[in-house]
Amino acid sequence: MKRSTVAMESLEEEQLADHYKIYVRMFKTVPLDVKRTDTIDQIKSKISAIEGIDKSHQTLFFAGNHLENNDRLADYNIMTNSSVDLYVTDGMQISVSIPSAGKTIKLDVKKSQSIADVKAAIEQKGGIPLNKQILMYGCQQLEDNKLVSQCGLSSGQTLHVLVCPTDRLHISVNIEGGRTVNLDVESWYTIADVKMMIETLEGVPAFNQILMRTQSGAGAELKDTKTLKSLHVENGEVLMSYRSIQLFIKTWEGKTVIMSVKMSGTIKDVMKKIEEKLPLKEGIYYLHYRGRVLSSEDTLQKSKIGSNSTIDIRLRNDCLVS
Repeated sequence: MKRSTVAMESLEEEQLADHYKIYVRMFKTVPLDVKRTDTIDQIKSKISAIEGIDKSHQTLFFAGNHLENNDRLADYNIMTNSSVDLYVTDGMQISVSIPSAGKTIKLDVKKSQSIADVKAAIEQKGGIPLNKQILMYGCQQLEDNKLVSQCGLSSGQTLHVLVCPTDRLHISVNIEGGRTVNLDVESWYTIADVKMMIETLEGVPAFNQILMRTQSGAGAELKDTKTLKSLHVENGEVLMSYRSIQLFIKTWEGKTVIMSVKMSGTIKDVMKKIEEKLPLKEGIYYLHYRGRVLSSEDTLQKSKIGSNSTIDIRLRNDCLVS
């Protein structure tokens, strides 16, 4: 009897030492070579070596039971060809200090997220535009394309946000009071660059566009050579785009000046442009087109003035050009 008991114990130990195969189900099924005496922690180590998933982010289940790290496969009667379910959990909470705003916010993030994702969360919760953030951790700047897991950041730790100025702007352009297009631009872009972007998106030739502001300086045409920075165009600002027509303005001396004006503009708008280009003052001249004097309050459309029309400047009697 004693000999039989010893034989059975020897056989059990031999069986426990035998290698066999189980299957771990994740997004895919991964086969593992294991022993019944392996602990759940050892199984997690095997998964980590194959799939690169940190042990601390692994939760294993079998037949609805949560598998504890110190238990063995045998404790759960996990036999050969059994399937174990793996759930990856990488969530953590960090603090984000924003010295310029005098506040600290809490964020729930995942190690699998990128730093760009974290910045987006900071923008949503802290109100700091993503493109104005520099994230610092351990005296190092965190790059947008890095994963949180690659930065050595763990739960409970603190990031610092430096708020920086940026050359990148997001502006909107309203087309003739109708459709609005959104543009991502750089502050050093010229108005001519913006017009070219509108041409690409909307098909309106750049030379047929006039851009104006809706805020400070509203009503003044923005010159092609000016940069957005020199015009103090701000992030989120809305510009107006108008279709323009080309006019030939013939002076009393027989010279011709070419200018572009809003298609929807008035004769007064044309006169303002003339006074910008020529040494003329209001009241000493009038405009003449196809045998009639133009009224300053009339629109170009009402006056039946189209693109490439020629308008004559005529001096009033007894007026001298100063």
